Amino acid sequence: MITWIKRLIITVSFLALIATNILTLTNAAFNGAVSGLIGAALGVQTVADTLSRKNKAAAVKRKVAVRRFGARLVSRTKRVAATSIAAIPAESIPFLGVSLLIAGTGYELYEACQSIKDLDQMYLDMGMEDETPDDVLRSVCNPTLPDVGAI
Repeated sequence: MITWIKRLIITVSFLALIATNILTLTNAAFNGAVSGLIGAALGVQTVADTLSRKNKAAAVKRKVAVRRFGARLVSRTKRVAATSIAAIPAESIPFLGVSLLIAGTGYELYEACQSIKDLDQMYLDMGMEDETPDDVLRSVCNPTLPDVGAI
């Protein structure tokens, strides 16, 4: 009887170890739970804990980059909209309005260029390889505007 109980305990233990090994390797939630249990019980820093901290730090960094970009974009958009609305009456003046229209367009292109540069900075802060294509930067940041005399 005692031999049978020993064999049963060894068999159940062996099957439990195999099952926990398989679950640890294939199920992230189970792996995290076991890692957390080992870390809390033994005071050992586990790989899952380290990766979790790195992911949280990266998420915070991404969040800061997106918030900074969003705040700059909102501020810039409000300025451009206010300037465009304020310029409407002056742009209707004969001859003088054309030069004001060109100056306003130049200002809007400058602000659009700043938005693209901020987007590139956000990509860099987030560790993304995607950059704004050079042709977009060239066409927005260095456009050829007609002069007032040509118009």
